[in-house]
This record gives sequence, structure tokens and C-alpha cells, in this order.
Amino acid sequence: MLSQPNTVDYANYTYNEIIDRGVLAISDVRYESAYKYINYMNVLLNKLLDAQGDEVKKKQLVAEAHVIRVWLHFLLVNIYAKQYDAGTADKEGGIPYVEDVDVSQEKTKLTLEEIYRHILADLADDFIAELPDESNNVERADKAFAYAAKAYVLMQMKRYADAIPYAQASLKINNTIDARETLVQSGAWIITQNVANNLLYIGGSGRVSLTFDVISKETWEKFEDGDYVVNYDAAGGWSTFMGPMMSGIEGTALYQGWTLKGNVYGITSDHVYYVLAECLIRTGKIKEGLQYVDRVRRHRVENYKPFAQDNLNEMQAMALLQKAKWVECICSFENFFDSKRWNSEPAYAKTITRALGSYGTFSIKPDSKLWVLPFPLNATRKNPSLTQNY
Repeated sequence: MLSQPNTVDYANYTYNEIIDRGVLAISDVRYESAYKYINYMNVLLNKLLDAQGDEVKKKQLVAEAHVIRVWLHFLLVNIYAKQYDAGTADKEGGIPYVEDVDVSQEKTKLTLEEIYRHILADLADDFIAELPDESNNVERADKAFAYAAKAYVLMQMKRYADAIPYAQASLKINNTIDARETLVQSGAWIITQNVANNLLYIGGSGRVSLTFDVISKETWEKFEDGDYVVNYDAAGGWSTFMGPMMSGIEGTALYQGWTLKGNVYGITSDHVYYVLAECLIRTGKIKEGLQYVDRVRRHRVENYKPFAQDNLNEMQAMALLQKAKWVECICSFENFFDSKRWNSEPAYAKTITRALGSYGTFSIKPDSKLWVLPFPLNATRKNPSLTQNY
């Protein structure tokens, strides 16, 4: 990858801001897939207007389509636009928010403020109320997912106090945590698509799922001693021998295993604990917030020392949460979204550095334009409103 400098991969791996990614990004499966499924939701909403049948079921389906549509737009706006900030959102570019089925009509890019206004409208409490508490299908929206989605949106808007009741409501319905302590007896970390802690499952390809993945030595150093997967996953697991073998970089680790169906773009109840924890910490309820981090850690780390035992200030508590959550959320959208949000706050902004051995050391600053991914050429060529947001 580093031998071919005129690629988006090269720009990403070397944190190179000079390369014009907008010219090199011919297509993007994330962009195309998200808008494809947004169109599916819009077709449902359009057809349901005249559909005959059970009105209760009809309202549920309408609510589901709204909630799925909003989640896909939320993912898109945080990948292809800047972090939301209330003071500048009306001046920053967003994405098209698509609510119709007319594919011949140009979908105009809106501002960040307009996008989040649409998102919150689609996540109205009235829509959520029409959903079942829990669905037996992890690809269908229910109240547990919708409450969690609203908590994520409000947290990303830095409305931490507003996010708390929605995260609590989600966990009241589904508070399942992946019990990794079972690895001590089983020796195999197995996650199926239908595990109980998946509130909504949206998978990804092998390139982004934790199946045959090398992590940087900086990420490897965040793992706690006593991590159940590190110590007991005999069927695959993390290897600091294979990491350098595969990457050529000392200190890296490779995970290899084919028993994981990673929830790359959806939500798990485990991760909602971290949303609630941060929002509590950011609103002064530090010990209570750390207790929610510990509820997950007790299933992650053998003989763990609870974070909530110590009297910590917000910065100290956040440092513990950030380190634990980074490991928890490897191979999901969350570390990227969190980093963008934290980077917009002076107290938490951080330059990330990756030492790639003989290949060099590379850094990305909090205000780097690389935090905004490029719209693909196959979209910008057809839509003049899609100017790049970086």
C-alpha cells in the first residue's frame, strides 16, 4: 500500500493531507450501500400510505422505516461531514437527506444543522412509541435500538444530559453483555449474528470485521492485563507473533478467527453502556458513569480492578473510559466517531501517532481534514451539490 502513493489507502495510512482524495475515490461501498437501503425505506414509506391492513402493524412499519432511515443518515453524515457543533453547524456542509423515491431528482446536500434537524424528526418519540420493545430479528428496528440510536445522536451533538434517559431506556429493555468469561472453559470466542446483545445488526466485509485483522502497537498497548480473549481464545485469538509476520511492523497483533460476526455499523447493548457512562461522566456523575464501564469490564478482564473505586475528576475518568472503549469498539464505526467528537473539544483533542517501524512514523492532528472522508466520484459527477466537506 505504501508503495503506491496515489491512492486513498496511502493517504489514510500515512495521514497525508496533500493527496486529493476526492479525485482518487472512484466509488465507496459504504456510501452506495447506505443510500440503497435508505431508498428501500423510502419505498416502504411511500407504499405504506395506501396499504390496506392492520393499522397497528402499519404504524409499526412506518416507524421502523423512519428509524432505520435516520440511522443510515447518521452514519453517513459522520463519515462524510465534519463533527456537529451547535455554533457552526448551520454553516458546515452535510449530506443529502433523502426522503423521496424520485431517483431522477437531484438530492441536494444540506447543512449539518439541517441534517440533524431531519434526524431528530425521524427519531421522534411518537415514532419510537409505535415499535415493539424487542424484535426477534436483529435486522429489524425495535424500541431498544431506537432509544439507543437517539442516545447516540444526542451524544454526538454533545447534548450529553439529553442522551442519558434514552440510553437508560434502551438498557432497561435489553442490558445483555457478551459474557467473555465463558472463554475460560470454552476456549473459543464465538459471536453469531443473532446474539442477544445485537440491538440492530449491520455487518461489514472481512476488511473491516475482526476476522483476520492486524492492529497497531499503539492499540495493542491499550489492552488490559487479564483480557479474556487474549488469554483464553485458543481457537484463534490475538497473536503478537503473527502481527509482525503479516504487517512487517514489530509490536503489532493479529486477530485470526472465523467465529465472529462483527456488528460493524449497528448497535450492541454492550456499547450503549459506554454511551451512558460517558454522558453521566460529562454531566458530573463520575462514579456512576464508571460503574457502567465496570459492568462491561467485569466480562472482559479477569480479576479486574473496578474504575469506580477511586475518586476521580472528569478528565481522569474519561481517560479510563476512552482506553477501555477503544479496545471494546475495535472494528466498529465508534472509535472514528468518538475521535471526531473529542477532537472538537479542546480538553479532549489529541494527536494520534502511529509508528510503522522502518516505514516511518505518521501523525494525524485533531483538526485534520482526513477526519472527513471524500464523497466518491461516481456520486459527485452526477450531483453538483456534492462539494467535498473538507
